[in-house]
Amino acid sequence: MSKKKCTGCGIELQGENPKLNGYLPTSVLDGKSKDLLCQRCFKIKNYGEYLPVEMTKDDYREEVRRSLVGVDVALPVFDIIDFEGSFDDEILDILRETDSIIVINKLDLIPDGKHPSEVADWVKGRLGEEGISPLDVAIVSSKNGYGINGILKKVKHFYPNGAKALILGATNVGKSSIINKLTGTKKGTVSKFPGTTLKSVETEIPYTKITVIDTPGLIPEGRFSDFVCQECNQSLIPANEISRKTFKVQKDRVILMGGMVKLRILNDDELTPIFSLYASKDVMFHETNMEKAEELLQKDGFLTPPCEKCKDAFDKIEKKSKTYTVNQGEELVFKGLGWLSVKRGPLSVEVYAPKDGEIIIRDAFIKPKRK
Repeated sequence: MSKKKCTGCGIELQGENPKLNGYLPTSVLDGKSKDLLCQRCFKIKNYGEYLPVEMTKDDYREEVRRSLVGVDVALPVFDIIDFEGSFDDEILDILRETDSIIVINKLDLIPDGKHPSEVADWVKGRLGEEGISPLDVAIVSSKNGYGINGILKKVKHFYPNGAKALILGATNVGKSSIINKLTGTKKGTVSKFPGTTLKSVETEIPYTKITVIDTPGLIPEGRFSDFVCQECNQSLIPANEISRKTFKVQKDRVILMGGMVKLRILNDDELTPIFSLYASKDVMFHETNMEKAEELLQKDGFLTPPCEKCKDAFDKIEKKSKTYTVNQGEELVFKGLGWLSVKRGPLSVEVYAPKDGEIIIRDAFIKPKRK
């Protein structure tokens, strides 16, 4: 007899040990209900309470690799607001080996009203740099349902006789939300907590010949959001709006992105650069001078994130300084935190940040407006 599985995260259910993954009281487990939630998923769904899990990054990768067997097409989901933070070498390797239809989520949060076709063109160019050529790109919003039917249309176009599709991506990109919209159910556990899906969950889309497999979220290296506590991590995932602030500053002025990144302007007085910072609304931007910046970084509760609970731990993380030159029409991306877009440049800037935080220069997603 097959074991019962949690319909939320896919873990095999057990009623022996409340401290282990997949726990459910035997009184519920032995009942007739087919839609069962483990204790962890139940608390996430109903109380927003997070219970940590005993799964390593290698465990997640192995589960995704195992689920690839017999798959026709990959449907990788990327968060357009944290595109670089959605990347993982494992995901990119899979896309180089497997046919794919790229799903770009969170269209509703894009600043400056970019058209979906512009987003798709930018994504194709960015993926092309990684040697990836997808069958197509679907631009969606799992929040309001925009573009969800377009995913089905694209799969049916390339696989008219049906397909098994693997949905994969980094944690918190919205995979389970998209699957719930595709299937018209609310089975998958949706939350902002990383690693909510533990095992692959297979679901057939009604009235189609398409089966989708929801996989655990992979955890990319180098995300700034992983250097802070769970509450701060959640606050760095944009949910309703993006904070944007434009700066026109002189040499040696300092811009702080919360208490996590310090930017010192190095341009001489002949050119005053203009740039905009983008991040979650919970990231505080603050302009000051060099001396005051150090004082503010040590002050508890002024700059967030990190919060007072995780500030001491964050302060102990090894930091480093590095100088970047970012041209007009380019962006400096802080993986898992936000990005800087140069409107008038070049911008010469010294960045002081966690040593293991990944910082990338890319062609601008938010293009400077022509005057």
